[in-house]
Amino acid sequence: MIRATFVIARRDIIATILSRGFLVWLAMPVIGLAFAVFASIVGGPRAPATASQTVAVIDPAGDFAPWMQAVAARERTRNAYERLRTSNKDTGAFARPAALLTDAELDALAKREDIGAIAALGAQSFTAVSAEADPKAQAHRLLLARNSRFGAALVVMPDALLLFTGDKAPAAERIRTLAGLAWTKRALAAEGLAARVEAVRAAQPDVSVTVLDEGAAPAGRKGAPILATGAATVLFALISLLAGALLSNMVEEKSNKIIEVLVAAVPVPAIYAGKLIAMLAVSLIGVAVWGLLFGGGFMLAAAQLPAGLLPTPPRGWLELLALGLAYFTCAYLIYGAIYLGVGSLCSTIREVQTLSMPVTILQMVILISTLGALANPGGFWYEIVSWFPLSAAYMMLGRAAAGTELGVHLASIAWQLAFAALVIAFAARLFRYGVLRSGPPPSLRQLAGLKPKAV
Repeated sequence: MIRATFVIARRDIIATILSRGFLVWLAMPVIGLAFAVFASIVGGPRAPATASQTVAVIDPAGDFAPWMQAVAARERTRNAYERLRTSNKDTGAFARPAALLTDAELDALAKREDIGAIAALGAQSFTAVSAEADPKAQAHRLLLARNSRFGAALVVMPDALLLFTGDKAPAAERIRTLAGLAWTKRALAAEGLAARVEAVRAAQPDVSVTVLDEGAAPAGRKGAPILATGAATVLFALISLLAGALLSNMVEEKSNKIIEVLVAAVPVPAIYAGKLIAMLAVSLIGVAVWGLLFGGGFMLAAAQLPAGLLPTPPRGWLELLALGLAYFTCAYLIYGAIYLGVGSLCSTIREVQTLSMPVTILQMVILISTLGALANPGGFWYEIVSWFPLSAAYMMLGRAAAGTELGVHLASIAWQLAFAALVIAFAARLFRYGVLRSGPPPSLRQLAGLKPKAV
């Protein structure tokens, strides 16, 4: 039995890998990504990136542009500080809310390497332009000129601010907000009140926050929900894509009468187990190739970003990847066994679509339930989704990205493997019924009895 199982597994693995469509199957995600990039390139001309990020400040008086530049620089520092504060575990260095930071604190933070690097990403710059006799006409000319490097123009009048934008202009509301803030700061400085306002802001006491909810996430793990949602969604996409291949595989062999030759040579349970093992191995090969391609590209892109910008798993990437592999195996064994059993009942693509629809709907319900539970950690529903066998792999991988203890994952993996054994045992009987029967599709009564109709 064991020898026959591995013979079938080896046959299917070799036949799949050596087929002409295998390389195309491996390259499909890359082809899809290349097509998306190509479509974005040929979709139409794009303005230079710097054009939409540069704002001309036309100031006849000559004293507003420095205020505008200082306010914009401090707001970039404030935003960079908030992004690091969201994902950083060092709560001591980022304890003060970004909205309460004073100008002196922002100027000091701008000198930090990590905050300065993040603030420089996509920075919107304000460039002082010498005012001409007609500032409004000058703004029109700067924006409408060919290959203009300005996306917007701010004209400073004695008692008003005029904003002119182009087609590729930056966010007008943000420019308006910064211009109003710069106007206020300049007015306070003119009245000699700027120092007093800053002193009042600096004297604001910090509000001590105590979280009493036991199910709340620990401090320093605010980036975990993003990773949790992403991990669960990626695992769902892989299982849906790879496990579904077992359906078409079975239909092809039944239509070519190959399955009848195999049934005459080896036991039916060995065929079932061999096919399940073979498709799991082929799927792991595909996951490894895609992981190297996209994971390598992601690492290269992440290396160009400032440190601390991307959230990291509390227990590290290596452990998360190891748990992801374990949960992928568990989920594939469960869903692969179901798909293989269902595929054995089908003789045509129409029957495949009819019988696989309930499984697909069930998977979508499970994904929605998992994402909902991850968004609201703690509580009875959270635990149900975590231990329900059809959703446990997705949910527990999401919890792994949020930092659940390792012992819980080991218990979950053991439970999923035990359930997979039960599913495989039942699906093997269903598979035996499907490959031995003949005639029209089975009725519910026949499925309940699992007695094959003699050929």
